[in-house]
Amino acid sequence: MEENREILVSIIIPVYQAKDTLDRCVLSCLNQKFVKEGEIEVILVDDGSTDGSSEICDRLAKEDEHGRVQVMHTRNHGVSHARNIGLEHASGRFVVFVDSDDEVKAGYLETLMKYADEGTSLVDETRSFNGNTKLSGFQYIENSVLDRNTHVWGKLFERQSIEEGHIRFKEGLAIGEDLLFLLDFAIFQGKRHTIKCIEDGNYIYTENATGAMKQEFKESYLGEIISWREAEEKLLPYKNEMSRDAFVSLSVSQILTAFLVIGKVAVLDDDKRDNDLARLAVDEAKGQIEHALKTQGVFAALPLGHKIKTALFRLSPELYLKLYGRHKGKG
Repeated sequence: MEENREILVSIIIPVYQAKDTLDRCVLSCLNQKFVKEGEIEVILVDDGSTDGSSEICDRLAKEDEHGRVQVMHTRNHGVSHARNIGLEHASGRFVVFVDSDDEVKAGYLETLMKYADEGTSLVDETRSFNGNTKLSGFQYIENSVLDRNTHVWGKLFERQSIEEGHIRFKEGLAIGEDLLFLLDFAIFQGKRHTIKCIEDGNYIYTENATGAMKQEFKESYLGEIISWREAEEKLLPYKNEMSRDAFVSLSVSQILTAFLVIGKVAVLDDDKRDNDLARLAVDEAKGQIEHALKTQGVFAALPLGHKIKTALFRLSPELYLKLYGRHKGKG
């Protein structure tokens, strides 16, 4: 093996309470076809795990005879902080993000790198948009990010763009941090046609039953509202670079995510629902819905079920909460 081979890809894996999936995840990243040992590094950022994941990270680094696995241990600050730590230590030409409960197929990096020529800043495995030509940053936002492609996994990022654009994940958000990172990255690309969308299939996403929106309502769920509000603030200065439909899509997402938050409140027990945090969440969601409805064409663009939800909620938030909670089996 060549001693000083250039590292092509840094794989950043934030780790928190992942003892049951971490081995499988890391080994899938190391077992890549047509990638030489010195061309990848796997950066494990242990975000204050207490379930044995910390020790697994250290074992994996020790067991890899090629020295490809780095480990950083931090206190628990959340996934955004962990990914930012990973970016600070990354040295590859490109960066990919993998979640510790997911895995990748053996051809994952080979497929992504096949499209990563000198003029490419991002290769995205996605179902939201496929085409033969490269997209500009603004086209990518309109045709992909705002079409429900709001996660950073399954993508190959040029690290130079991340560094030159001073792009980092917003810390303190447990939900929506990926969306804001993608928007910052795409806005930095601007009118340059540097983004390639390809057919997906090599990233194996695992639905996490304990994921951010799968648990009982808590304050961090307000990130659904905060992130889409900030998304609008980021995009408004570039309104002339995108079509009106892009902002209709953004407003639709604001309404859909507001109802996700409302739904979490609706299934709470009455004593928990009648507290300051629950009332704040409903008020914030209501404000976001009213704001989004000011966008011309947004109500017509809503799915039929959400048209009904919106009409009922605007008529009586209390009635909507009661009916939705009953529909979901509460009480």
